Amino acid sequence: MTFNILIFIKRFLLVAIFAVGLSSISGAIDVNHAFDQIDQDFEAGHITKAEKLVGQMSLFFDRSAVLSANKSELTSMLKSGTPLIREVYENWELFSTDEQSLMTAYLSRPSLETTYDSPGGFFKIHFDTALNSPEMVPPEDKDSNLIPDYVDRIAQYCDSSYQYYVVGKGYLPPPVDAQGGDSLYDIYLMAIPAYGATFPDAPGDSVWDDYSSFIGIHHNFYGFAPNDDPEGDTIGSQKVTCAHEYFHAVQLAYDRYEALWWMEASATWMEEVLFPEVNDNYNYLPYYFNFPEIGLQNISENFHLYGAFVWPAYLNQKYNSQILKDIWSACRYNSAIDAFDSSLILHGTSMQNIFPEFTLWNYYTGSRAMPGQYYESAADYPMVAIDQSFSEVTHDSIHPIKPPDALACNYIKMSPTINEWGHSELLLDGSNLVRWGLVTIFSQAGDDSSHVIVSNGLQDILLYQSRLDMFDYVVAVPSVITPFLDDLDYRFDSDLIPYGDANFDRVTNVGDAIYLINLVFKGGPVAIPIWQTGNANCDAVVNVADAVTIINFVFNNGAEPCSGE
Repeated sequence: MTFNILIFIKRFLLVAIFAVGLSSISGAIDVNHAFDQIDQDFEAGHITKAEKLVGQMSLFFDRSAVLSANKSELTSMLKSGTPLIREVYENWELFSTDEQSLMTAYLSRPSLETTYDSPGGFFKIHFDTALNSPEMVPPEDKDSNLIPDYVDRIAQYCDSSYQYYVVGKGYLPPPVDAQGGDSLYDIYLMAIPAYGATFPDAPGDSVWDDYSSFIGIHHNFYGFAPNDDPEGDTIGSQKVTCAHEYFHAVQLAYDRYEALWWMEASATWMEEVLFPEVNDNYNYLPYYFNFPEIGLQNISENFHLYGAFVWPAYLNQKYNSQILKDIWSACRYNSAIDAFDSSLILHGTSMQNIFPEFTLWNYYTGSRAMPGQYYESAADYPMVAIDQSFSEVTHDSIHPIKPPDALACNYIKMSPTINEWGHSELLLDGSNLVRWGLVTIFSQAGDDSSHVIVSNGLQDILLYQSRLDMFDYVVAVPSVITPFLDDLDYRFDSDLIPYGDANFDRVTNVGDAIYLINLVFKGGPVAIPIWQTGNANCDAVVNVADAVTIINFVFNNGAEPCSGE
């Protein structure tokens, strides 16, 4: 195939420009940093979108970008090449004829010397063993079956993935193609600077947008991120890549064009389902938990979409694993967000109703984890970042430091002082362009309580909690529960209602005693805004003794309501 010489010059100039000066390990390019630099040059207007993609594809398929056998930092490798490949296809019309020819060459199936059919009969593994091949797989063959153990394991883990997705859970199998020589699904062991990549191949024959595909998987996994697999990092990487990329192939049986964040988040979650001992996906959790203000649907922040696997983890644990299959079935005809709602309606709820609870689960991780509640592995997850922390509870007009995006939130922590006695009043006044949710956590030693409120889109969210002084701290979690608009401002207020303030005029005086006497003896209205404001002696009932407490406090220099409690 012949290309315009200018394309080659552009290709190698881009690779050279973005490789120069980058941090390296054993002489290898830090691929993520190089990709980021290309993105930054595009955003600054220095290169076109087509040039950006040509540069990134050149890096992805340039074997000098593949790391050596030494261990490296996570940021030196891509998690998956699938997003890049998708972006190339989505912007095909931007490429010149010569650039399209170059992209076609990159996206074509590689020619590798040897094939091996998986024991289950579902996959054909393509690989090289020649010493002079850049795709050479590790040659070790302990079982002397003339197939490298590395290839044996890829076949085994892909078979396990098929058994779980298609046989066990009833997911649609990827559409069949014969381009690899037969109807088996083709896996190519390639020298790419990523765990793997799934390549859409050709439209299927369904009425929805299904596609056949093939998968590229790294040929040796030297230099990848550490994981917890007891068999070693390389084997752990093999396991999760087979689970992740084959789930991409399954996704393409439903919708070739589904939201990228949902494709990656759910594929990353499946790593945990099939191979829970590996925990490679834990490497990406800081990119989600450190930035709770970044929206669930974000695909531009490094590794955020992989850390977002906690969303399908939440759905899977709260309901069951069937809900994820229901969602993907609905994705054939709907966007991911609509597919969530059409699946959740079977459980009597919607995404807007449950998203605030999801933010609550995300608070109870790390040292905050509560055994038997929330995520099963919560203690192993990092703690979510707090937007603001205060040493008192009473505040007027708190605004976010990092305004939340759509389907994102902030965490505000407040600790009562010894002088802050009474019942708390919390107000969230958010932008009326979207709907909001508010979670409030009232924490005391060994016994937290929480409230989850979803706005109707028209009114502010107002919450009252009795006996604030019983708690060590309060956490408020304002969340944007609609899937559009970013960087949204809000006002959060926190106030105290004095004990005994039965008539809700913000002071405790004789008027409250009269109010309670009317309640007890004449059937008058209960204390407002919550009945506990009339409980002046904090004995958990409202009766004449509370009126007496207030009268003694006002006229006889008696004890302050609820003092000593």
